[in-house]
Amino acid sequence: MSNQFSIVPAANRVAAALLALAAGGLAAAESEPAASLAASLWQPDAALGACPGAYRDDAASERPGAVYVRQGERWLAAEQVRIDDRQGVALASGGVDLAEPGLRLRTERARFNLADGDGGAERLDWVLVDSAWRGTADTLRRQGGLLRLENPTFTRCPPGGRAWRLRAARVAVDQDAGRVAARHVRVHVAGVPVLYTPYARFAVGRERSSGFLAPKLGYDDEGGADISLPYYLNLAPNYDATLTTRLIANRGAGVEGEFRQLGHRARNHFAAAWLAGDDQYDGAARWLWRFRHNARRGAFSTFVDAAAVSDGDYFADLDSTLAVTSQAALRRRAGIRYARGDFRARLWAEGYQRLDGGAAQHRRLPQAHVAYRGDAGPLRWSASGAWSVFNGGAASAPTPEGARLHLEPRLWLPVSRPWGSLTVLAGWRHTRYDLRDRSDAGQTAEPTRDIHFASIDGRLNFERELGAGRWRQTLEPRLRYFHQSHADQDHLPRFDPAPLTFAYDQLFRDNRFAGVDRIGDADQVALAVASRLVESRTGREVVSARAGALLRLRTPEVLLPGDARPARTLLAGDIDARLRRLRLRASAAWDADDGAARQAGLGVAYRKAPGRLLNFALRRRAGAGIHQADFSFRWRLAPRWSAYGRWNYDWRAGQTYEGLAGFGYANCCVALKFLAHHALRVPRRGGSQPRTNRGVVLEFVFKGVGGFGGDVDARLNRAVRGFPAPF
Repeated sequence: MSNQFSIVPAANRVAAALLALAAGGLAAAESEPAASLAASLWQPDAALGACPGAYRDDAASERPGAVYVRQGERWLAAEQVRIDDRQGVALASGGVDLAEPGLRLRTERARFNLADGDGGAERLDWVLVDSAWRGTADTLRRQGGLLRLENPTFTRCPPGGRAWRLRAARVAVDQDAGRVAARHVRVHVAGVPVLYTPYARFAVGRERSSGFLAPKLGYDDEGGADISLPYYLNLAPNYDATLTTRLIANRGAGVEGEFRQLGHRARNHFAAAWLAGDDQYDGAARWLWRFRHNARRGAFSTFVDAAAVSDGDYFADLDSTLAVTSQAALRRRAGIRYARGDFRARLWAEGYQRLDGGAAQHRRLPQAHVAYRGDAGPLRWSASGAWSVFNGGAASAPTPEGARLHLEPRLWLPVSRPWGSLTVLAGWRHTRYDLRDRSDAGQTAEPTRDIHFASIDGRLNFERELGAGRWRQTLEPRLRYFHQSHADQDHLPRFDPAPLTFAYDQLFRDNRFAGVDRIGDADQVALAVASRLVESRTGREVVSARAGALLRLRTPEVLLPGDARPARTLLAGDIDARLRRLRLRASAAWDADDGAARQAGLGVAYRKAPGRLLNFALRRRAGAGIHQADFSFRWRLAPRWSAYGRWNYDWRAGQTYEGLAGFGYANCCVALKFLAHHALRVPRRGGSQPRTNRGVVLEFVFKGVGGFGGDVDARLNRAVRGFPAPF
């Protein structure tokens, strides 16, 4: 039997329902009698926000002339009650109210067994108090924890209105498992039937249940209408899956899937998507997959984080609802770790898929790293080694494939006192390569490099109390001299070197480059001072400010191709302040030789719970062409309404990279999210020009039947800093 929803009869009914909702209000789109059972049990409470009330589950109210029967936690009130002691059956008629924990019924006639509560009723109103489900039925039959209803209606909307309700031919409610199975179900929105399914299952309590989740509706300039229908599979308490069918009008049909597993020692997550024959992408198939794994057993742990897409434009074109984010390169790595005491070991493999059109990067297949730390009286020492095998890379690059061995022993003497510390350190770096020759490599098969380094690092700690002991301020000056010998490295391959963006933390790094294929020579002094303001009672850091200078006593000689000579004097600083609801972050770095700023950033974040946040940031980075302003927000306008948005603008180019704006509405029974988006796209196919893509995304959820976790939340989680992660 098919579980697919079908439209009844077509889009005109859906449009009529939405118009009715808009005209009559989402909370009370379909009227109902005010004197219903649900209305008598409803207890308003404005403090509950979007759902301002709850059902009470108390004893029967006094009714003149009523007969009351009690048995344990069950009770019954009616105008007339007949009890057959021989059969152990009670027959009630005339305004019958029947209750037990979590369930309330109102009917004209009821029959039930005095021993176990089994029985039935006709023409009834019912309320499941704990889960807030309520409805009507022609008949009800109860046997144990199973309720069977004929021609029922049910909804989770509060009394006073039914924005949506379900009608079915037959329903079975398993109270113990908290699940409902229904036959021939019709979904009515504002009184208009819009969806039909011959069979449906869903949960009425806190337990998860297999079934359809809320459909996702979207539209953009290139793809046209975008409709996704997810189906959730509750396979076991510790693993589940979601299958989503997706139709994009101008592209084609596809499917997405997720599988999640959580164990005592491991967790796994697999996601995949497939679109057959994208009509907007030369008819090519588009796909995505990602696998993540983490496990630990004793001293061993394993990890996998791997992803791949069919092409570099996948995220910009399709923006999958899966938990995979767009970036310049997708990393794939897997490995095993061992840690016991001061010994660490790791064996892993790593590769990349470039999405930005850059040169392919080498794969590390495999890489091993071991490290150990020990003491020798007042001296401390460490020894580490890494062995890597590099494969692949750009076919046109002059770097051959091969293996690299890097050894690095260190010896240091730390002297520490409450008022300061002094650390004297020395070490040696040895690197050896075993290369597989290329005709254009121009390199020896086994080049080596040896470098020694040493440093003296001193710090002082000062403290004082402020505000009659309420605050504590620190002043922490630091002075470090660092020397690293020069070695000619032009004959070495370049597997993974990259320059680092200069910032405050670079003042005290041992290398100007990422990786170890290039190790910069140095003869320099770093001088810095940091100050923190700490709340004495809680230890909470309120303000942290740091500033420093790097003075190179001689100009470094080791460079990457195309790099300019490093500046002799660099200045850097940052500040991080947390002032109740406001957080301020700022950082900057200057080249004192020419007076130019290397990078600067300012960020302000405002948080006011619940559901109110503002973010503003300015970013400028010389050499990278970044001159951006970024504003984002989420703001609760009323208990049921929220607005959110983002604007990312480049003031140098005078263009908007990304813009988002939308709103959300939620009450006891429905939730609606709408988002309009605008983005500047630079397709990675050859010859394509940048263009603007605009679209909208819509989610409409029936509370208790569907749930959030789709396109709107996924987009906002990436775009609005501090936005709650999707469920």
